Amino acid sequence: MIVITFLIKEGFKSLIRSKYAGAFAILVIWIALIIVGLGFITARDALVTVNDIKTQFDIDIFLKKTSTPLEIKDLATTLTRMREIEEVEFISIDKAANIFEEEFGEDIFEILDYNPLPPSFTISLNRLYRNPTSVESIISKLRNEEIIDEIKYRKKFLLLLEKYQQTVLIVIVFIFLFLTLMSVLLISHSIKMTIFSRREIINTLKLIGATNNFIRSPFIIEGLLQGFIASCLASITIFLISYIQNNYLQPIFNYQIIIGYSYYISMIIFGSFMGFIGSIKAIRRFLA
Repeated sequence: MIVITFLIKEGFKSLIRSKYAGAFAILVIWIALIIVGLGFITARDALVTVNDIKTQFDIDIFLKKTSTPLEIKDLATTLTRMREIEEVEFISIDKAANIFEEEFGEDIFEILDYNPLPPSFTISLNRLYRNPTSVESIISKLRNEEIIDEIKYRKKFLLLLEKYQQTVLIVIVFIFLFLTLMSVLLISHSIKMTIFSRREIINTLKLIGATNNFIRSPFIIEGLLQGFIASCLASITIFLISYIQNNYLQPIFNYQIIIGYSYYISMIIFGSFMGFIGSIKAIRRFLA
């Protein structure tokens, strides 16, 4: 316990001795974590928005005019039993005429003297199947039903949503990896400078029999502290940004930032981990 206490104290002292190098590393990690943190929130909300739009994505199944009530009932049973389908709505020819009048402001009977609109089903898919591949697979199955005349869905719209979703994921992963690598390198450089300035003390400790683990421990603690302090500062900064946005700027931007406690805890753990990795990388060259 005495040894652990000593090493922790040395880690704090090492951070204080590093002065500008340590402060610069903390500053860089702080900025990197703010960018990563806000980027994560933005990407998360963007993906949620895309998924919300996908919930409004429907497939229209138009039936043949000669379809009998029994055939329609059998098809409805088939559709409701498919695990890919979340909701099924039947639209009779009368309901189709009402929808036509609501959308176009014209009575179909006044235009044509008869109702040419076919009965149809509108189906909504479960979330896992709201993608182009699954939709094409579902349509392929349904084409075997004889009473189905035509199946329509907004293919280009779905492809655009899928592309947008993938782009957001790729961009956020790239930024996350880049900023993480940059922060680790800067922490590593800071620790290297500290180790280099104390190389004589390290050599003396080696001469009196100190193990490498004993020597490297304060530097690892220093890296952890750099990451911990930076992540705490970043968490406070993001909290203030979200507070200002939600309480003062929301009427302007019509956007609310929702962040739970787990988000801040994860950020602090991640920042400390970055500091740990950076310090390990730095001392590896000096203490093999």
